Amino acid sequence: MNSRILVGVAGLIILALGIAGLIYPFNVMVQLGLAVPSQATSKFVLGEIRATYGGVFIVMGIYTLLSLVDPVANRGRLTFIALMWLGAAVGRLVGTTVDGSPGVFGWLALAFEILIGAMLLVAAWMPASPPEIVPTSASMPMPPSQDTPRSDSPVP
Repeated sequence: MNSRILVGVAGLIILALGIAGLIYPFNVMVQLGLAVPSQATSKFVLGEIRATYGGVFIVMGIYTLLSLVDPVANRGRLTFIALMWLGAAVGRLVGTTVDGSPGVFGWLALAFEILIGAMLLVAAWMPASPPEIVPTSASMPMPPSQDTPRSDSPVP
C-alpha cells in the first residue's frame, strides 16, 4: 500500500467532516446524537459544533493533505494527527468503561477513529520508497558533434 494513498484518503475524509461541521452544524449534532439543552443556548452550541467539528477538522484535514506530497518528510505531523484520532478513541473507550456501551453507532465511531489514526500512523512510518535513479550529465554519453568525425564514417 502506498503511504500517499493512505494520507490522501484520510485527509479528504477529515476535510469533508470539517466542512460538514462548519456548514451543517445542526445535521452533525443530529448524527452525533447531541441536543441543545435550551433555546437560549442554541447559538452557543451551534458555535461549538462549528468550531470543533468544523474549524478544527478543516485545519487537521488541510495539514493531512499538505503531508501528501512527502509523508516521510512530514512524519511528525502525520504522527501527531494520528495520535489525535487515537486519543479520541481512548476517550471513547474510557466512556464505555465509565458509562457503559455506547450502542452500535458509538462502536462504529470508535472503529472509525481507530481506522483513521492507524492509517495515518502506518503512512507516516512506512519506509520511504527508493529514490529514482536519474542519470547525471557525467554518466550520460555525449552525442557526436558536427566538428569531429565519427568512427564509423570515412575520413576524407
